[in-house]
Amino acid sequence: MSERWGGMGGGGAGRPGWLERVMGQGDNPLRWSLPLYRLWGITVKLHLIFILFIIIRLISSAGPGILGFTYTVIMLAIVFGLVLLHEYGHCFACRWVGGEADEIMLWPLGGLAFCRPPHEWKADLITTLGGPGVNAVLLVPLGVASMLVNGGWEYAVFNPFAPNWPPGGVFENTIFLLHYVNMVLLAFNMLVPMYPMDAGRVVQAILWRKLGYEKSLWVSCNIGLVAALAVAVVAFAGEQMLLLGIALFGGLSCWQQKQGLKMMGFEPKYAAAYQAAEQSQKRKGPSRSHLAAIKKRQEEEARVEKLLDKIAQQGMASLTAGERKFLDRVSQKKRQGKTG
Repeated sequence: MSERWGGMGGGGAGRPGWLERVMGQGDNPLRWSLPLYRLWGITVKLHLIFILFIIIRLISSAGPGILGFTYTVIMLAIVFGLVLLHEYGHCFACRWVGGEADEIMLWPLGGLAFCRPPHEWKADLITTLGGPGVNAVLLVPLGVASMLVNGGWEYAVFNPFAPNWPPGGVFENTIFLLHYVNMVLLAFNMLVPMYPMDAGRVVQAILWRKLGYEKSLWVSCNIGLVAALAVAVVAFAGEQMLLLGIALFGGLSCWQQKQGLKMMGFEPKYAAAYQAAEQSQKRKGPSRSHLAAIKKRQEEEARVEKLLDKIAQQGMASLTAGERKFLDRVSQKKRQGKTG
């Protein structure tokens, strides 16, 4: 997964340094985390809920009918490592297109790379594809390794819903799990078109080219809500609580994105008029004042995009007075454009 937002500073005056590092923005539970390390200018953090999740899984692994402590540790390490590589893929792809990326958050529902690519559909698409691109590159070598170690094609190519578990020991099972988890991460991120899954952002970036940023976000959020409902149904049918959590989080993210668009005055029925006006101006040829207006609008859109992602992650209450005033001003301009 990847997130686009502008890195808000946290912490009030007088808060102890160690607590600020852990709690980040104290009023935002989604930012409560423990910094692990910093490498290549990217800080990697563990969400506090993820730490509790790991502790609970390790304690429960000693119970009857459970996979066992050793395999639980191996599974958690594999998921941690592959998700981390996936998020690094987003970060390096973002930097490759001229953007900024300086933080990765790992939590029970996966990972979040906080990226700020240039406000342009192609840059956004490349940033999004950087994550699953890592899993795609690993797919063949891990599949071949699983086949060679476990002795058959059925351990490289199989139905992920009914995998062929190898009869070997810890080493053989570890290689198979590496391939299996990598395959599931790639498939799930690219086949479920909802935020914050990569497929949802790929849909939005592709639509952005033809529809513009705001309408593409609106359409992709509607698609995401439908996908979230479908995933929730599957989760209920299979009694998969983690999958249900992903569906709820994705649905909430899509809903909050739409609320943010409404807050800034966007209405889909006016999107065609905006696009027609822009195309008409392009045919006439841009004047100096028009170029300046385009630049100003692009800067506004980039800031709006960051604020929309902030709303999606933290809710409306997280906006500062200045941010609310900015969105009100943009919303008022749009309303004047509709009535003018």
